[in-house]
Amino acid sequence: MKFILVVYMCLAGACESVYEQKLYDTREQCEVAGQEVRDYAMSEFPQSSGEVWCLTEDQFIKYQEYYDQTQDT
Repeated sequence: MKFILVVYMCLAGACESVYEQKLYDTREQCEVAGQEVRDYAMSEFPQSSGEVWCLTEDQFIKYQEYYDQTQDT
């Protein structure tokens, strides 16, 4: 099973979802990378908020489908 690192970040009222093209072989590898992203964002953008997730490929497809639907409204 592969994992995709997804970052959802809000800054000054604008929110965006981004993800890495790289697939991680284990959830642990993805979570370590996610913690690095979280630490960087908190130090560089202290007024921001957001979430970091490690999703399986199936979960990511569902996330994209949901995110695409909400972007249309």
